[in-house]
Amino acid sequence: MKRFTIAHISDLHLPIETLQFSKLSLCNKRFLSFLSWQKRRLILQKKNLDLVIQDMQANQPDLVLISGDLTNLALPEEFKQAADWLHQLSFPNIRVVPGNHDCLVQTQWYNTHAYWTPWTKAYRQDDYPTITKTDTTAIIGISTAVPTLPFFASGYIDQNQLERIKEALHKAKEEKLFRIVMLHHPPVSGITKERKALRNRSKLKEIILEEGAEMILYGHTHKTTTQKFLNTNIPMLGIASASSNAVRMQRQAAWRKIVIDSHNDHLHVNFSVRSIDKNQQFIEKSCFYLNHQL
Repeated sequence: MKRFTIAHISDLHLPIETLQFSKLSLCNKRFLSFLSWQKRRLILQKKNLDLVIQDMQANQPDLVLISGDLTNLALPEEFKQAADWLHQLSFPNIRVVPGNHDCLVQTQWYNTHAYWTPWTKAYRQDDYPTITKTDTTAIIGISTAVPTLPFFASGYIDQNQLERIKEALHKAKEEKLFRIVMLHHPPVSGITKERKALRNRSKLKEIILEEGAEMILYGHTHKTTTQKFLNTNIPMLGIASASSNAVRMQRQAAWRKIVIDSHNDHLHVNFSVRSIDKNQQFIEKSCFYLNHQL
C-alpha cells in the first residue's frame, strides 16, 4: 500500500508591519482594506501560522495546498514577501491559488502574481485552472480572484476558465485520477454573505454536477467546515485561517490533513483537521473516511 499525504491551509494574511510602501499606493480600495487590517491584525498572528507550519512539517506532507489570501492589500511588496516566505518552506511540493485579497485592485502581473509562478504554475492570468498530477490524484487549481468594488470581496470565474475546468475534470476522470478541486471562494450559496460570494457559482455547480469531482477544498470564510457538495457525496471542505488567533473552535488556526492510501485500484482517503487549542496545543479531529475506486 502506497501513502500520499496532502496538507491544506488558507488565508495566511502575512503581516505587513515591516514592509515599506508609499501612501500613494493606498489611494484606492486598498485604503479601506488597510483600515480593516488595522482592526483585525490582533486576530491574525504570524506566530500561529508558524506553529501550523511546524506541525505540518512534523507530519511530512507530500503536497501542500494553499487556497489564497497570502496578502492583505495586494501590494507588490507583499507578493515579494510571500514569495520569500514560500521559498523558505521545506515541503517538497506546494501549490497556490489566489484569493480576493491577492486581487484587491487591478495590478500588473510582472510585479505581483509573477512572483508566485513557481507555486501557482500560472505564467499569466489565463493559465487557470492549473493542473497538478500525481500517480493517483489531479489537483485542479481554480482562480476566483478578481478586483471588486469597495466593500465587496466576491469572486468570479470567466467563461474561458469554466470551459477549461470542465475539460480538466473530464480528462482526469478518463485517466482514473482522484480529482481535488481547490479554489478560494466557497462554490455554493449560503456559506458566506452575498457580497463575499462567488458570483457565478451556478455555472461552476453545473460543471461539477456534470463531470463530477472527488473533493473540493476552499478558504475565504476563515472557518473550518465539513459538508457535502449539494446533493452529492463530494466532500466540500473549508479551513480556518492558518494565522487565526481566535478561540472559537471553527475559527482556530488549523490545517487539514488528507491521507490517501492506494492499493491496486482502490484508494482509502482519511480526512482530519489539526487545530490549535487555547493552550497552543494541536488537537486532531477526524472528519470522515471514504473508499474510492479508480
